[in-house]
Amino acid sequence: MKKLTLAALVIGSFAASAQAQSNVTIYGVVDLGLAKTTGASTVERENHASRLGFKGSEDLGNGLTAIFNLESEVLADTGMQKGGLFDRQATVGLKGSFGTVYLGRTKDLVDGAQNRVEPFGADGVVGKVNETMMRVGVSASRVSNALTYNSPNMGGFVASGQVVLSEVSGADAGYAALLTYDNGPISLHAGYERTAQLLANAAKPNMYVVGGGYKFGDVKVTGAYAKGDTKVAKTGEFEGFLVGVNYSIGSGDAKAVFGKGQQSVVGKKDVDTVKEFGLGYDHHLSKRTDLYVYAGRERVKSLTSYQLGISHKF
Repeated sequence: MKKLTLAALVIGSFAASAQAQSNVTIYGVVDLGLAKTTGASTVERENHASRLGFKGSEDLGNGLTAIFNLESEVLADTGMQKGGLFDRQATVGLKGSFGTVYLGRTKDLVDGAQNRVEPFGADGVVGKVNETMMRVGVSASRVSNALTYNSPNMGGFVASGQVVLSEVSGADAGYAALLTYDNGPISLHAGYERTAQLLANAAKPNMYVVGGGYKFGDVKVTGAYAKGDTKVAKTGEFEGFLVGVNYSIGSGDAKAVFGKGQQSVVGKKDVDTVKEFGLGYDHHLSKRTDLYVYAGRERVKSLTSYQLGISHKF
């Protein structure tokens, strides 16, 4: 009996030690509402993309930690999966005093900075027109075959780099760099990106972006500017900018955004691609659950949109 008890204690201690050294977290967002856009019927549409994710870490000792992240997008109105199984995130890497490095499919480094300045969490108001506007014909939401590095925080500065392998013989890899600064009420960022070639000897589009924000008490004002060159004569260059404001009032946040995108092609008159204005309010029922009401206008395509919904994070 004593031998069995001792064995049980040893096994229990070992299991407890393993549990203390590693962990897995299940997280996600379920977001859905009713939306009405000019010329279209009322539909169910999300504000933030609904998702289900798994992330974890293991303490390897000597200040080194193994990490992973798997994340899938879900269409909450039908319950169907959108895209590949883990189309949003599929990474594995290491974290230590040197910073964090991870490999796999992940968020485009430069495009991810949009979330720092877009009051609606980079999800926009009128059909997410802000995404194409600030991607300026070059950037994308996600990149595959990527190697990403984030430095430790150095007095508010974080330097990040990303290499995207083309996996095509004779085609060049893409790369991106992003520098961010966060200190008290001030936030700033600057980034550059050149996309990976899809074919050998193909064009090498590039872009840059600068942005920042400042918080005055309960009000935060943000802005960003981006310019991209597709390196293709018929599509030319794009530029976009946005300005936003977020006002924390009562149990929620009132927000507004204005943005404009433009395309320039040699020999042709510059053309507006996006011109949007959005207003909204998020009412916080708790730290994880919001009710939201949004309204927006996009003038290039003459679209007006209204949306009412609920978002829950877990």
